[in-house]
Amino acid sequence: MNKQPAHIGQIPPEQVHAYLHTRPEGLALSEVTERLIHVGKNQFELNDPWKLMRSLGRQFTNFFAVLLFFSAGICFIAHRINPAEDMGLLGWAVFGVAIFNALFGFFQEYRAEKAMEALKQFLPNLVEVCRQNKIDKIAATEIVPGDVIILMEGCKIPADVRIVESESLMVNNSPLTGESAAIRLSSQASDRPLEECQNIGFAGCTVVKGTGRGVVFATGLRTFFGRIANLSQATRSSSSPLEREISHMVRVLTIIACTMGTGFFLYGMLTGKPLWMNLVFMMGIIVANVPEGLLPTLTLALAMGSLRMARKNVLVTSLNAVASLGAVHVVCTDKTGTLTENKLTVTRMINPRSGETLTKEQELELATLAFCTSDVRQAADGLLGDPLDVAMAENLLRLGLGDLTDARRDIICHFAFDVEKRRSAGIARSKGSRFFVVKGAFEAIRPLVSGVEPIGGSAVHDIPLPRQLAESEQIMQQLAAQGLRVITIAYRLISGDEDPDKAMADESAAALEHDLILAGFIGIEDPIRPEVPQAVAKCHGAGIDVIMITGDHPATALAIAAKAGIVAPGDTAHLTGEALNQLTIADLSKQLQQGVRIFARTTPEQKMKIVTALKYMDRVVAMTGDGVNDAPALRAADIGIAMGKQGTDVARESAHLILLDDNFAAIVDGIEEGRTVFENMKKFTSYVLVHNVPEILPYLLYIVLPVPPALNIMQILLIDLGTDIIPSMGLGQEPADSEVMKKRPDKFSQQLLTPKLVMRSYCFLGIIEAIWSLFLFFYVLVSGGWQYGTPLAASSPLYQSATGITLATIILMQIGNLVGRRYEQRSGLDRGLLTNRLLLAGILVQILFSWATLYFQPLQKILRTGPVEPAVYGLAWLGVVLIFGIDYLRKLLFTRGQVC
Repeated sequence: MNKQPAHIGQIPPEQVHAYLHTRPEGLALSEVTERLIHVGKNQFELNDPWKLMRSLGRQFTNFFAVLLFFSAGICFIAHRINPAEDMGLLGWAVFGVAIFNALFGFFQEYRAEKAMEALKQFLPNLVEVCRQNKIDKIAATEIVPGDVIILMEGCKIPADVRIVESESLMVNNSPLTGESAAIRLSSQASDRPLEECQNIGFAGCTVVKGTGRGVVFATGLRTFFGRIANLSQATRSSSSPLEREISHMVRVLTIIACTMGTGFFLYGMLTGKPLWMNLVFMMGIIVANVPEGLLPTLTLALAMGSLRMARKNVLVTSLNAVASLGAVHVVCTDKTGTLTENKLTVTRMINPRSGETLTKEQELELATLAFCTSDVRQAADGLLGDPLDVAMAENLLRLGLGDLTDARRDIICHFAFDVEKRRSAGIARSKGSRFFVVKGAFEAIRPLVSGVEPIGGSAVHDIPLPRQLAESEQIMQQLAAQGLRVITIAYRLISGDEDPDKAMADESAAALEHDLILAGFIGIEDPIRPEVPQAVAKCHGAGIDVIMITGDHPATALAIAAKAGIVAPGDTAHLTGEALNQLTIADLSKQLQQGVRIFARTTPEQKMKIVTALKYMDRVVAMTGDGVNDAPALRAADIGIAMGKQGTDVARESAHLILLDDNFAAIVDGIEEGRTVFENMKKFTSYVLVHNVPEILPYLLYIVLPVPPALNIMQILLIDLGTDIIPSMGLGQEPADSEVMKKRPDKFSQQLLTPKLVMRSYCFLGIIEAIWSLFLFFYVLVSGGWQYGTPLAASSPLYQSATGITLATIILMQIGNLVGRRYEQRSGLDRGLLTNRLLLAGILVQILFSWATLYFQPLQKILRTGPVEPAVYGLAWLGVVLIFGIDYLRKLLFTRGQVC
């Protein structure tokens, strides 16, 4: 009686399909539907019921919210001390504002998060699956037990699978084990525990090398990864630089508010003023210093920026990366697919001895050799595999081969491309013999070559081999200088006393890599994207360096770089991967400072060294990548950029941004959008802080002089949360300035709350608003018969008219401030108000409220304001021209580089 296996890893590979009730050609669609209903979708959901509550809690516990709750408490205390002043109503108003502000912030954050989740649907995780003997790409969530899936380098394993075929297949199990060392997987049965079996691919782990096939035996929460995820808590990400900067700004404003409020409270107590009056005064100072609507507006600006970037084919995985992208000094980019169209086409097949083009028969023979080293799969919508391998297969079809099936049948074994060796290989049979074929970089194959024998030619024995290889290298360099990617093909016959089976079992071609015959060169053209030169020029105009990092030959890299405008034609400055290995970080930094912008024949691991050197130079670095080995460099860069089309799952998960169309021009569009978002954030921060001064100054005068306060708390809250919210949002939606890509990157890596911004807001614009609004306040009082030092009741019609005109003046002057903030050096009117409808709506709201505070009785009752003569209201309108004109004069007087 046969012993039942304890787990699927103990089953021989030829029995796996039957054990899982499937077939090598895959499941039928009816079976897939049935299993999907039975086991559900393949998704890993973290059970985190407190996520929304934690997000809401953060809104109630930030410094601004705490200050508002504190101010409400002061109102309730003051009401207990002196009920006649009716401070309890004000306390409930402030408390309501704190609640509203927290809920509004929570809503904006929730909406932004949902928007990001929706954007990620642009890039579903696709898996190659064999169903009904056809290979197709489907969403990973649709995988079911019994599915036969294709594994290849860079893909994330979507479910727990039993390996049934493998070619140099190696995986990284660090998501489960924490060990970063790659593990080789094979199809052989194992008696070890399931978690230790080297024939099991676990969900969440990544393929770092090779290819293979596996049969799914567990999906979703039934996988090993799913069980762990279901038991774990949601991971809390660390704060980003922008989040820390916003927190810093909030702390600074909070410290200012608390210091001023406490200081003048103590001053009032020392001068003998009543306790309730000092409490009210302290609360007024605090409320006036807190820009209640600032935080939700910041979140909204980032969310809208990410949506605009998505329309430009840039998917943002983190909201804070939107603004960070604007500060980039250097963009390190791949060549293939980013600068070029990734439409690899074989255009030249060359004799390595004469440099002449091969005949059609010779081309077919060389193309067949090249195909022996390629791993290509036929899918319903075309060929799948590495773009270079697909190009080789398409070339073979173009040369007259009717079907790839026969050519694939002759391939005995395939050795996957080795990044370090820069070559791939294969074993094939032809006319009863077995051949070992290699394709790759000439420099990588040259040491293995023992002769040059072109297709259709014969060996030459009277010319020394080094000379023959030197002549071949010269031919290769001429092709590369034309911008072609040059692939070298070499082969040899496997003799009868050799054992290629051992190489296949070891999944290593090392034992066969000797005494190769150089057969020919294949020149591959990959056209540069037409929009790239203009995008590169735009980067240079913005003070951003562009560095190309490629595995191609230096001559190819320099030719493409010259076409793209990265280097000048004729510029030969570059570093190869071999030279890069010899340099220290300090030496590499010197090379970069001296103008090296091209790195050729490099490996993905060397990108990390380049990033480190650039950071050593205090540069903000954006790095592109698409392979599994690019992930460390993407994480190390300030902005990691992955490819959406050709990128691997690992690269996309390591990146801050994903290019949906893999186009370099989209990076430049993203930088422009990032700079615009950062500029807009500074605009509305400056705008919001200006009205703090005319709100604070009346309370300072009230505490030190025998004059009534020009504003009450309700009026301050109307400005902060009523009339200023829509204009702030309008500034956050301002389109890109034509000058934004002509500024140096350093300008976008500053703090939001810079000393210049604070000085301009508080000590210049704020003072103008305060002086004019207070002038009209005292003008109305004196015109009505008030004398200096005479107290006025809050219910006095004269006092209510005076506070009303103060409030209306501040609201109107914010219109002039709003228009002026649109540009740092221009008037703000030259763009036209109609170009930003939200800004125009905000201005209309301000005009409406300025009139309603004075002449609309229901609002008068709430705000305790009264009417004034139309001529006085006209003077309030004069404040718009006053603040706008003086601010524009400042812009004209200062040079562009000195504008504060």
